[in-house]
Amino acid sequence: MYIDVKELNNKTNFNRAIDVNIESEDFFVANSEVKVIGTINFSGRVKKLENIIYLDGQVTGKLSLLCSRCLERFQYLLNIEISEKFTQIPSEEDEYITFLDRDKINLIELLESNILMSLPIKKLCNEDCKGLCQQCGCDLNKKTCDCSTGIVDPRLAKLKELFFTD
Repeated sequence: MYIDVKELNNKTNFNRAIDVNIESEDFFVANSEVKVIGTINFSGRVKKLENIIYLDGQVTGKLSLLCSRCLERFQYLLNIEISEKFTQIPSEEDEYITFLDRDKINLIELLESNILMSLPIKKLCNEDCKGLCQQCGCDLNKKTCDCSTGIVDPRLAKLKELFFTD
């Protein structure tokens, strides 16, 4: 899905509302960790003031993410604000303005990058997630295992003596 900015080139001031629902199969095609549930809604405005095109709006929807600890999928509600600036004049020297070499803005690519930047670094299904056992790999949220937790790397065994004295 593209936003055509060709009609904006002849105008110095322009303002238009955008409200689109984008289907899940259009998003994150090459990403197996992030999946869209249902549709993503973008509601905002595109406006042009002199040589700069502003795209502001809100993105809402549901994502399915992989937990960083237990690798189970969980739902994540998405509600983020987007504010982007574009120009077709290469001499603009603002680091926050993206240069457009075409007459179209790829809305899906723009939303994907903003969504990925808004996600937490450590994606957790809940704050108390116990994760996986480092030895047998069982999900510690669902069952307990009999693995020993006292195994120490033999290269660091001498350091253990410094901290624990019996």
